[in-house]
Amino acid sequence: MANEVQRNRLIIVALICGAFTLAIGFAVSMGIGSALDRHILTSTALRSGRDSGVVISLFQWITWLSDSAQRTGMVLLTALWLVWKARRRAALIIIVVPILAGVTNSVLKEAFARARPDIVPHLDNIGNLAYPSGHAANAVAFFLLAALILATRGPVLWRRAAVSAAILIGASRVLLGVHWPSDVIGGWLWGAACALIGWWAVTRMEAKQ
Repeated sequence: MANEVQRNRLIIVALICGAFTLAIGFAVSMGIGSALDRHILTSTALRSGRDSGVVISLFQWITWLSDSAQRTGMVLLTALWLVWKARRRAALIIIVVPILAGVTNSVLKEAFARARPDIVPHLDNIGNLAYPSGHAANAVAFFLLAALILATRGPVLWRRAAVSAAILIGASRVLLGVHWPSDVIGGWLWGAACALIGWWAVTRMEAKQ
């Protein structure tokens, strides 16, 4: 009964995260918070020629870590590890959830159709719309879910490491001038919703084994 209650709480928290993602999306679509977005972006974004090239390269590398190819490699390696540990259901979920996060995040981008910021020079390549940030969403969806699944010992340390990685990746998008801060917050929330749903599915399936 206690485990069932905990699983229900996971779904509730996931729904809350998803609801906040949608609420922020509607707010920014109406221009609410745009002044704060601009202030934070102009205050924190790095500039070539003004800021250290080493620092800029560091955050470009951090954002590269969550690009599609690198993320796919990490997902597959984690899935193989789980298969080796005889956790095939968890391996399936660790593959499905990042795909789900990426697809649904793209749908949200099209729905809100928010343009990328153009008030500072971009220090990374951009391709699609702004809200929510795909890098932020995908980072949380994978790193948080992987930490929850793999943390058989020292779960707090694993979760802190996962959250730290996701925060750095999201922050890099603002520092490189390619996302509004609210894009990243929305991405983090959406990724958390996906990760928690994935963890709910893993705990439910493994409880039936």
